[in-house]
Amino acid sequence: MGVLTSDMLGKLTQSGPRLPWLTRWLTEEVWSEENYRSKPPVEYLQTGEKTVNDLEEVIAGAASRIYDELLQAPPPERNLKEFLTSEQSCAAVVFDGLSLREVPLINRLARESGLRVVDAGWTLAATPSDTVDFIANRLGVGSISPSQLPNCATLRSAGVACYHLEQVTQRRVIDGAARAILVWSAFPDYRYKERDARFPELFENLHNMMTTAWQNSVQDIVLSAPGRKILVTSDHGYVFLGAGCSFPLDNRDVAPLTAYFGGERFARLEDKPDPPEHRGLAMLSDRGLAMIRGRIQTHPRGEPARKLYKHGGLSLMEMLVPWLVLEQ
Repeated sequence: MGVLTSDMLGKLTQSGPRLPWLTRWLTEEVWSEENYRSKPPVEYLQTGEKTVNDLEEVIAGAASRIYDELLQAPPPERNLKEFLTSEQSCAAVVFDGLSLREVPLINRLARESGLRVVDAGWTLAATPSDTVDFIANRLGVGSISPSQLPNCATLRSAGVACYHLEQVTQRRVIDGAARAILVWSAFPDYRYKERDARFPELFENLHNMMTTAWQNSVQDIVLSAPGRKILVTSDHGYVFLGAGCSFPLDNRDVAPLTAYFGGERFARLEDKPDPPEHRGLAMLSDRGLAMIRGRIQTHPRGEPARKLYKHGGLSLMEMLVPWLVLEQ
């Protein structure tokens, strides 16, 4: 496996936190500005995902404690609620399903908008990496959907004006006088549910559409409420499971996970109380969850079997998400 060096193996197996250097490796070597500029979008996606898969195979076999680190709460300075309530005159844009792969694109759009990146970091998705769970855990407003955020009394009483963008072309009139602003964009997540999620070329289409999504969220904040810090983050990432981008398990080995999870990557034990014993399954009894651990491709029947873009499991590209603070 070309990605693994003796230095990396030592870092994987050392004591103490491993996520800081792992995210540096992901953003500086795999999803780097250089790779983004030098490769066509689909090649950038496929080569990067194969590299991450190679490393995560080693993690699953020899350094599985890293998965425990993915379950921890983010530090307060990388928590969405803390940002919105502690910062004066701030704004946050949550791109649903944005990942570390898209950080070079976000950096380019920021430069084109005259914005400086003053904090280029990362944070963690909720467990499971589901939108409603993220809202409950990272905003503390209960289990509600993004479309309910604009009418959330808790956020309104905290001085947070909320907006939900269902489509990439949708716009809202931003209240420039609000103490804090939260814009939740359903893009790019909703595109992963559509039929072209069967093809790697969706990634290139998403990048082309991101300019419009940016204009209708970040750029609208700049125009309507100038001078604010603007956080760009996400509720969860996603896993691309094209050829060579998932663990090499045959159909017989993965069959118990397929039977239990179907086309999903996590299940609540109250709904499915008898998960199989499998090395690719993480049992989180204290949270009432079973999750696919690592980059495992299940093989359900029908449309879910053909989709290459999936989320909901416990893996690096699902759980580690961007945290980019911008200033004018």
